Amino acid sequence: MASNSKDYSEKRNFIRMFVNAKINITDQHSGNTFQGAGINLSGSGAMFTTDKAFDVGQNLTVDISSEQSQLPPLSAKFKVIRVTEDADGNYCIAGSLADIS
Repeated sequence: MASNSKDYSEKRNFIRMFVNAKINITDQHSGNTFQGAGINLSGSGAMFTTDKAFDVGQNLTVDISSEQSQLPPLSAKFKVIRVTEDADGNYCIAGSLADIS
């Protein structure tokens, strides 16, 4: 009998990778573009910080660039799932990724 037991602390289907990269965030409705900084990335979601508060359910496009030339940039549709404000007035935005290219 096969076991799907995971012996590591991460119990998600995709392990989160910590990301320290600049992110361009585009509001799909208005077309306005904002800047952010990556926190983490997984196979189905991402988290970043920015000084702009987005609404839960809002549809964005995120473009994550890499300073390492061997890693291509990532572009994806992003749906906001959670927004929290930190003590400095910045926002931590978590959401799901789709149509990754």
